[in-house]
Amino acid sequence: MFENLRRAFREAVDNFKEELGRDDVPEAVNRLLAGMRDEVTDAQAQVRKLEEDLAKARALVEEEERQLATCRRRETLARDIGDEETVRIALEYAERHERRLEAFRHKVVAFEEELTVRRAEVQEMLQALKKAQSNRDILAAQAGRTDAREAVSAADDLFAELDRMAEKMGSADDRTAAEREVDALFDEFGPDAEPPSPAPEMDVDARLEALKRAMGKDG
Repeated sequence: MFENLRRAFREAVDNFKEELGRDDVPEAVNRLLAGMRDEVTDAQAQVRKLEEDLAKARALVEEEERQLATCRRRETLARDIGDEETVRIALEYAERHERRLEAFRHKVVAFEEELTVRRAEVQEMLQALKKAQSNRDILAAQAGRTDAREAVSAADDLFAELDRMAEKMGSADDRTAAEREVDALFDEFGPDAEPPSPAPEMDVDARLEALKRAMGKDG
């Protein structure tokens, strides 16, 4: 979903460039939007890495729990038959797995806490980006460009929908569902917004490449 969020940001900026004209957009606003895009990209990478680390830590916890249970069973069996040497070895390995289990459980808690922080940061970035979008709205109004103002309104609807989808980042299934919603959103450009008529089919990849080139020149 984060990748689609970044695409949505770029698509919104691309819409503004088409409507307002590149020369009419202040360079400072271009830099602001480009910087926010980079911040969201960085946050995306951090969240994905943390999710992978969390999944690995949870898997290690499960493995250590299995190993510890095995050691406990071996200890019990050895005691039943009076094999003190096997009892000693089983206890030694059990203590080792207990230490490892505690360490991995701490890691799980740490990753969960950091993920909460990072996801909140993404929400804040979206709000900040919406504020920057409002600045574009003001520029369009001052320029007296009716079509540009309509493009701003459509982009605002897009960001509102993205905010709702950003709340669904709790699991892989949620992210997959959100990706499908973003794809549908691109087709209609917002569930509540009336798309421009006539509207050609949107080529997301091509427009992303156009934005990338434009943002590189502006920066």
